[in-house]
Formats: sequence, structure tokens, C-alpha cells
Amino acid sequence: MPSVTQRLRDPDINPCLSESDASTRCLDENNYDRERCSTYFLRYKNCRRFWVSLDWLALC
Repeated sequence: MPSVTQRLRDPDINPCLSESDASTRCLDENNYDRERCSTYFLRYKNCRRFWVSLDWLALC
């Protein structure tokens, strides 16, 4: 596995790994129908927003 891929699979680097995996799994199970997976996408988006906001606060 390439080093970039390994880093993205590391929960310390990507705290939203479970949300990302869930949205990918949903797409696989629903023949890539994005509408059926919108809840999973929203969870991932909210997770990323939360962690990015923490990073931003740490810079202040």
C-alpha cells in the first residue's frame, strides 16, 4: 500500500475514517446511488467540519 494511502487510513491523521468508510460502503451496497447515501455524506461532512474547526482554534 502506498505511504499516502497508509497515512489516510491512520485514524490519528484522519479522525473521520469511520464516516468515510461508511459512506464508501453505502455507495458500494447501493450501486453508487448518491441519494441513498446522503445521510452518510452528511455525517462525514459534519465530522470534517468539526475537526477542521478544532485545527483552526489551535492556531489562534
